[in-house]
Amino acid sequence: MKKEIDKMVVGENLLILYLPSIVITLANFITPMIFAKIIHYEDYSPGFEIRLTILRCVFMRLATICVLVFTLGSKITSCDNYSCELCGYNQKLYPCWETQVGQEMYKLMIFDLIIILAVTLFVDFPRKLLVTYCSSWKLMQCWGQQEFAIPDNVLGIVYGQTICWIGAFFSPLLPAIATLKFIIIFYVKEMSLIHTCRPSPRQFRASNSNFFFLLVLLIGLCLAVIPLTISMAHIPSSKACGPFINYNTTWEVIPKTVSTFPGSLQSVVHGVTSEAFAVPFFMIICLIMFYFIALAGAHKRVVDQLREQLSLESRDKRYLIQKLTEAQRETRN
Repeated sequence: MKKEIDKMVVGENLLILYLPSIVITLANFITPMIFAKIIHYEDYSPGFEIRLTILRCVFMRLATICVLVFTLGSKITSCDNYSCELCGYNQKLYPCWETQVGQEMYKLMIFDLIIILAVTLFVDFPRKLLVTYCSSWKLMQCWGQQEFAIPDNVLGIVYGQTICWIGAFFSPLLPAIATLKFIIIFYVKEMSLIHTCRPSPRQFRASNSNFFFLLVLLIGLCLAVIPLTISMAHIPSSKACGPFINYNTTWEVIPKTVSTFPGSLQSVVHGVTSEAFAVPFFMIICLIMFYFIALAGAHKRVVDQLREQLSLESRDKRYLIQKLTEAQRETRN
């Protein structure tokens, strides 16, 4: 980044600009395969193997985004040789830092789509052809047909959604690009599932995994909200471009906009954002949450009782059938 553009070899500048996105996308593509191989040498139950592999993939995908966001934030706010005394950020390296953050999220989104399309078209389909027409080869027998892993694909959607959440503020068109990307991926995955994949030998219980996937999505949302809040409240807005060049921080726009509201509406907004409203609201939310937790526990106990009752009824039926059979034998004798 310190090298002058004129002195770079052809393509070197492009490689440097896209290198973080390439490294992160390849890491997210390679590490799940490594985790899947490692788990076979660990002595775990089949159900725990799936959960542990998913946790490792989640940690890897979200950790890469955390590292990228933290690195960008540290470089934006780092000051060398008093380079950011006037504007409060590294204006020499990042004259318009909001645009560059949006570009990084955009590149991550595009490279994720490229990797998915490349793997489906140049790996899954050729693999299907080789396994079908060269099944006598021992290598093809060991390799086998592709298995459609539902958890991995769901986590890929969560990863793309997290990128969209982080970059939507800095690149407003990113949600539209993400929507188009997910539509393309849906039909590509559908073709791959129908024509190249085999059913999984392990039964996937969606009911047990819905909570986990929603929890991962919530973690991704928190991961997106934290850097956005810090960038809006603490990092000075760019002085070279953007709609907030006349403000010290992005957050200053909100109180200034509220001050233009009518007096009654201002009172409502100030009342909603005050501690007198926030504390009771938080307590009510906690009570509602505890109520639903208790209700879920009660339903679980009822389900356990019904299962026990069904088990007892089945034993009674077996006992009655046995007695009936014995009575019929005695009658015949």
